Amino acid sequence: MDAEEHKKHIQKMKELLEKREGKEVTWEEAEEASRNLAGLAEILYELWVKEQGWKKRLQESPKGFVLEGRGRTCAICHESSREEGSWYDKWGVTCLTCHGAVDRKEIPGSLAKREKSYYREHELQRAFNLKHSDVTRWIKEGVLKARTVTDGAGRVHARLFLIKDNEGTLPPKKLVESQLVKEDRDGQTWYRSYEWYCFGDPRETLKGYKIMDHLRIIPPEEMKAREEEEKRQREDRRAKREARKKLRKKL
Repeated sequence: MDAEEHKKHIQKMKELLEKREGKEVTWEEAEEASRNLAGLAEILYELWVKEQGWKKRLQESPKGFVLEGRGRTCAICHESSREEGSWYDKWGVTCLTCHGAVDRKEIPGSLAKREKSYYREHELQRAFNLKHSDVTRWIKEGVLKARTVTDGAGRVHARLFLIKDNEGTLPPKKLVESQLVKEDRDGQTWYRSYEWYCFGDPRETLKGYKIMDHLRIIPPEEMKAREEEEKRQREDRRAKREARKKLRKKL
């Protein structure tokens, strides 16, 4: 890319950012965003090349094979692999524990490709503001049906909640997705995630789904107190970050 093309590229990035942010963006900020985007594209390309090699190898080993190394994210439980290796087959990359659960018929391998068809436990907790103990109690009471992924020793690795297993109780995930809201704080633009129940009456959103019978609507004054406490905690964290930055500059 010559100097003129580079200049046009940065100008285009500047215009896109200003349209998204709704405020003026400096040339330096546009250049930094462009570098970050180029770096991301390079990483994605490297991953794509690597996956093409896996797909080619899969033709020779159609049942799948072990990928050496740690740190890959499992397409089923979404945890980073802490084992020496992951498994790759027609469903994609999974940890060895989830692969073992698929082999034992505890869960279908297709979950790796059908993320919208089930809730992971942490997704269930976030969507309905539940604690781990709430989920466990509801399983015992028969409110929810879980597919339990176990390791080789029979220990619980993950609990998954298939929507088809909980038909009429759990809604489609798209109904309870969080939303990003643009906010201005001290002259800066921030994006904060808000849960679905902040944008309407939960009883209307979950109308017809039995899980609503087991949820409590938080009164407005309690919600306001929670939000104020969250705001105070965010401000405290931000003040601590700024204090650490100033300390590092002095050092």
